[in-house]
Amino acid sequence: MLNLLRSLLHFFVENWHDLARMQAKTAHGCLVMSRPVTAGGKLDDAALLAALEQEIDAFWRSVPFHTLFLNYQMPIQNSAYGGTCSDRAVLFLARLENKFGARLKPRLHRCRINGRETHTVILISLGAGDYLIDVGSNWPVMHPIPCFEPSAFTAFGIAFRAAPTGKELHVEMKRPEQPEFRPFLSADLTPQPRAQVVAAIADRYDPRNDLPFKGKLRFSCIYGDAFYVLRDDGFCSGNAECSDLWKEYRG
Repeated sequence: MLNLLRSLLHFFVENWHDLARMQAKTAHGCLVMSRPVTAGGKLDDAALLAALEQEIDAFWRSVPFHTLFLNYQMPIQNSAYGGTCSDRAVLFLARLENKFGARLKPRLHRCRINGRETHTVILISLGAGDYLIDVGSNWPVMHPIPCFEPSAFTAFGIAFRAAPTGKELHVEMKRPEQPEFRPFLSADLTPQPRAQVVAAIADRYDPRNDLPFKGKLRFSCIYGDAFYVLRDDGFCSGNAECSDLWKEYRG
């Protein structure tokens, strides 16, 4: 009996988002719960991708990318006040889990920028395969990127294209002022232990990591119909340590 209750509870947790659409009927003396099925599940995947794109757009409009907390070593992490890739990826992952439950199997994943594994993204699973969601970048990756086939899209005049090669996914980007596509990120799609990813994220403020934007101001957001980018390489210059330039006040 306990196992039955445990299985029933697990079923409701896994499928809570579909409970309103499910149908109950009996078959061969058993109670069967089912959801409406579309041909090949394609409509469901398409609807999920559309919903994800809306979530990404809403996230960009409310949670900016910036290096303020990182460069001033302020202990504000994983919040709606924004931050760098890991802060935003962790926050968006929580939003996905809250809205879609375990349906997408979302998980954090580390990938490479400029050959170094310093970037945090999210992988999800749909019927067709895995998709990469990059809300942590300071560029508008507004669509989930399929990990199993070539793809391309443009957002705010910035073009992205991606192609899988074996277990690697390579993404390139071209801004309007650039003559050609340039490497953006690459991901080894081999599953990563959660503990490994969590440890890498927790260690991101370690000075030894020497992040590419350390000591530089980066700020990106979407407002209205525009994507704004602020880049200042002289942001944290001078003799003073960045951590000495802010104060903490408590009630």
